Amino acid sequence: MDINMKDMIDRELERMVLSEEMKNRIRERAVPRRRKGRLKWAAVLAAAVILGGTGAAAGYRMLITHSVNGEVLPALDSMRVVQIHFPTGNPELRVPAEQEVSARQGGHLWTQDEYGMFHKDFHDYGEIQEELGIHLLDTELSENNPCMLGHIMTDGKDFAVITVENYILGDTGRYQFLEEENRYSYESGSVFLSPISLTVRLVLSEEQLRQGWDWEYLGMYRLAESYTSAQGYKVNLVERTLENGDTGDAVLEKNAVFAADGIEYSLRGRVSMETMKLIVDMMK
Repeated sequence: MDINMKDMIDRELERMVLSEEMKNRIRERAVPRRRKGRLKWAAVLAAAVILGGTGAAAGYRMLITHSVNGEVLPALDSMRVVQIHFPTGNPELRVPAEQEVSARQGGHLWTQDEYGMFHKDFHDYGEIQEELGIHLLDTELSENNPCMLGHIMTDGKDFAVITVENYILGDTGRYQFLEEENRYSYESGSVFLSPISLTVRLVLSEEQLRQGWDWEYLGMYRLAESYTSAQGYKVNLVERTLENGDTGDAVLEKNAVFAADGIEYSLRGRVSMETMKLIVDMMK
């Protein structure tokens, strides 16, 4: 599951209904900016992640700037520089995609793509934390989960993005692994119409902190609510909408985004607003 930016955008676009104008905006924002001759890449959630100086705050901490179709959302808690154990190898190395190189850390295999990004798949959220040498928020709802599909991408210097599909299964069931698509099929439950996925974003350098890390939901999304969780985290709840911009009585996809201890977390899935809030409150 060696996913690069283009693959991730294509995957998200398949799940959206967008106008051509909106698609062009996504493509434009997905092009990485060049800085001192190096490509800066990041992962995609819902539409595009933008690495640039527009959202940077002076000093050690950085405010995350989110927006929905051009509308800036209420500020979350600050991100800050965190330390992880990097994969071995040279992050500046550039090779053709068909000649991907491997870096080994403690016997675990990493791959490095043509843009110098390190990638690794995993199936255990606790084990990847041990390997990276960092504590991340977790919940008992994710325990004993045989269907977790995790991936980490990092440039080995400035940022890292961790994605976990099927992070929380809830009352969904009948999981079957589709090997050719590298994903699980499932049946919806009565509370969880889909499993919950998790994205974790880490800033690893002062340089990245100064540049900022802004991103935007594009398409049929709206800000449903901003609130403070039981742990005191500022949370933005972004919700998918129907074509008319409403939600009707449907249980549509919810995205809960917040920062804790300088790290940003995003939970995504088709559950009620109350259930998503409960999940956020259980992340410790």
